[in-house]
Amino acid sequence: MFISKFSSEDWQNNQNTEVIHPAKNWQEIEKAIQELDGKHRTLVTLETDGEAHLAIGGGPDKFIVYLTFDNEVFYYLCGFAKSNLEESLVVGGQEGLYPAKFCVEIDLILQVAKTFAEFGTMDQTVVWEKEGVLELV
Repeated sequence: MFISKFSSEDWQNNQNTEVIHPAKNWQEIEKAIQELDGKHRTLVTLETDGEAHLAIGGGPDKFIVYLTFDNEVFYYLCGFAKSNLEESLVVGGQEGLYPAKFCVEIDLILQVAKTFAEFGTMDQTVVWEKEGVLELV
């Protein structure tokens, strides 16, 4: 396992109980991601001992993901939406509007999260957008 820990939020009213878990196996991480419901559980972050991390927010049907290796340059996972519309997601306990192209489904989320968790790399079979510049990685 490349990551050393992962955190998950649990919002009750306006209070967050963040839990940090040691990264032992993929099944525990997958379960935390599957529990994102867009109400109480709105963010899971896969973390290393350094700056690199992958954050997944939203749920239960649409999610937003970013990945950074240095906490300065951020890559956003692109989905298949072609519209310029925005979608409302609750991430980190706060509702916000996100470009539809960044709102992706659970299967894609699990794929990129597993790649990062196990190997510390960006999944090369999907499209990422680097700080406003579309890049095929």
